[in-house]
Amino acid sequence: MLSRKLEAAETTIESRENENEKCCNREEESETESESPDQKQSNGHSNNTNNLITTSNHFPSPLWKRFYDLECCLNEELHRFRFESKITHIYNPVEYASQIHCEYLRRFLNDGQTKEVFFLGMNPGPNGMGQTGVPFGNVKTVRDLMKLSGTVGQPLCVHVKRPIRGLTCTTEEPSGVRFWNLINRIAGDLETFNQKCFVHNFCPLALFDSLGHNITPSELKGDSKNQLRDLCLKYLVLQLELLNPRIIVAVGAYVADSVKQLYRRGILHASTVKLLQLPHPSPRSLNNANWPQKALTFFEEHDLIKYIKNDC
Repeated sequence: MLSRKLEAAETTIESRENENEKCCNREEESETESESPDQKQSNGHSNNTNNLITTSNHFPSPLWKRFYDLECCLNEELHRFRFESKITHIYNPVEYASQIHCEYLRRFLNDGQTKEVFFLGMNPGPNGMGQTGVPFGNVKTVRDLMKLSGTVGQPLCVHVKRPIRGLTCTTEEPSGVRFWNLINRIAGDLETFNQKCFVHNFCPLALFDSLGHNITPSELKGDSKNQLRDLCLKYLVLQLELLNPRIIVAVGAYVADSVKQLYRRGILHASTVKLLQLPHPSPRSLNNANWPQKALTFFEEHDLIKYIKNDC
């Protein structure tokens, strides 16, 4: 079932490449065209300053590019998604920070590497991936440890309390600091960690209300909560088929509960893909004091250290 879905998605992607139309790199709308505020809320378009990324049809696309194409197709569907009325601002850093995001994929999704462990976060933090395009990507980690750089554009509609400053942002995302500092301490460096592991976010969107409050997917109400979950699950299945990990580490309860839907529906099976739940590193999470030590104990108890250190 997964293979058929992946083949169908790749056929769609190849067709779009032949037409030179990439989901994630739509041309900016003409100044003569207008869009209502309601439409802006619903489609979440971003001002993308990066050039169109193309791959010759004479050569197979590298792994990172196939993964990115799936992200772009998810984004295309998210542009048409209707959120509840309290969501007034939608940021998609996979689009407006696509230059750094693609450098992250190029660096850490190499052909021939086996990704045994797939770490799955929830969605971009305002001062992490929201600024850098990298999951849990606080600026110091992305700039100083990953050595990534690039231009960061702007969401179409920016909340005054949620500015995008890219790698010049001086506010560090606490979740990213906790997560990547621990990983770097265990592995020695992030290149080693990414030999067997990969970090991704379940949903690419950061959502805010009119006051600039960060609304996570887990905090949505009504039909939109499950509809967003199911749309992201649709593409998660294809991403998992592409990387074929043995272990999924869901970061936080929302992601774990979402992925469990794939087991209940018979799409994933515990005999081939193990699901683990790591407590979320966010200070907003309950009972989250001393997260680094708790996470280290979790890694040891589930025999994940060998993957993090590329010792297997």
